[in-house]
Amino acid sequence: MASTLSKLEVEFTEAGNNWNLEKLYIDLAAAKGKSLTQVEKKFLRGLLCGYSPAEIAVQVYQSRSSNSVRVYLSNGIYKYIEQLISDKTGNLIKVKSWNRVIYLLEKAGYKIGAFEEFKHGNSLAKPARQVPNSGLPNDKHQDWGEAIDTAVFYGQEEELGTLKQWIVKDHCRIVTILGMGGIGKTALSIRSAELIKDKFDYVIWRSLHHAPPIQDILATLLKFLSKDSETNIPDTVNARISQLIDCLRSSRCLLVLDNAEAILQSGDCAGCYRQGYEGYGELLRRVGETLHQSCLVLTSREKPKELVSLEGNKLPVRSLQLGGLKLQQAREIFKTKGDFFGSEDEWIALIDFYAGNPQILKIAATTILTLFQGNVSQFLKQGNLVFGDICALLDEQFNRLSDLEKKVMYWLAIKQGSISLTELRGDLPPISQSELLETLESLLKRSLIENNSARFTQKPLITEYMTKRLIKQVFN
Repeated sequence: MASTLSKLEVEFTEAGNNWNLEKLYIDLAAAKGKSLTQVEKKFLRGLLCGYSPAEIAVQVYQSRSSNSVRVYLSNGIYKYIEQLISDKTGNLIKVKSWNRVIYLLEKAGYKIGAFEEFKHGNSLAKPARQVPNSGLPNDKHQDWGEAIDTAVFYGQEEELGTLKQWIVKDHCRIVTILGMGGIGKTALSIRSAELIKDKFDYVIWRSLHHAPPIQDILATLLKFLSKDSETNIPDTVNARISQLIDCLRSSRCLLVLDNAEAILQSGDCAGCYRQGYEGYGELLRRVGETLHQSCLVLTSREKPKELVSLEGNKLPVRSLQLGGLKLQQAREIFKTKGDFFGSEDEWIALIDFYAGNPQILKIAATTILTLFQGNVSQFLKQGNLVFGDICALLDEQFNRLSDLEKKVMYWLAIKQGSISLTELRGDLPPISQSELLETLESLLKRSLIENNSARFTQKPLITEYMTKRLIKQVFN
């Protein structure tokens, strides 16, 4: 018994380096109504070290599922924190996810040196400023631009852990988050940046959705990173990149550029730049190749061509292919929308068909609720699962394809199953081996096809979409 208790007390003790643990234990015990258990203290320390419930489960139980840790936190620590912070601020506070814990407790003054009044023992004093509703920090060294609110965030804990490992511990210089439209790249980039912001001197998040010229983006970055001193911004792109590299060396900076597909050329193979936007390629090449202490995070529906040769599992340039939500994570989307009902098999069929794509699931949920009163079974039986805004979202991706890519997509839809390279080449009009390889590689980069043991296929959602397009094309 003594050895078990000793083990509980020593895990995640590094949290004490940055947090006033004893004061926090006392105040949470007051919110709970009795002392925290050793397990509660251990899990709390894990959260304060930046570990997700899944990571805590791995650290503590090795192969054990994270569900028990998640339930333990939801029924215990989260409730005590909600009570504590609500009492302190006079506002009703909810811990909506594990990664809000650090933010809330830091703003409440439990991080060492956070607020002067907490150094004098007044652990229930009100914080110096109110917790922002958006959850995004208000700091002169952080600029979040038009970053969306991610207070409601679904799953992707493993992906968050991977990004933290790559960016903070492995010191990657470029990390790219890839995936088809609606898969959650933007939300993941924001949430991951929120979680690791304290590890950086500067944080800046920008969207490339409206395709700003490279000169403008570089000017924005240089002005922000040089705000504490007067700086002359050079005229040429190369000189601006050189000045930015100097900033990335002198300070630890986290730069996030979202929607990078907007600067890439449609109607061509994946990863090529629009005319006039080639400077972004030079930026990526130099940030990826040059030694510095910062990180550039990029989100895109397709991978810029420079990154192909620069990246690797053990290299400082890496890519994360973002997949859909798992069953239980996806069902949380429906819970926030309203009341739905269906059998377990029907829920699995629904979420598998839409490949766990959060945005598409939200569209489907609205339709199921509006037209089928939440009846998943009736929605599935009507058979038309690709419609309206779902088609519009997929149109955006399809319209970026080259003519040869479109032909391959149509043929894969006709086959409705996996097909080998040899079979595909035999079925298509005359095409060289190199052209076909290039086309398949491009479609893989766009997350529109899958490669399983050298056999290529589409997800059911994509197959139905392509079939609808093909039928429309034939009859028009």
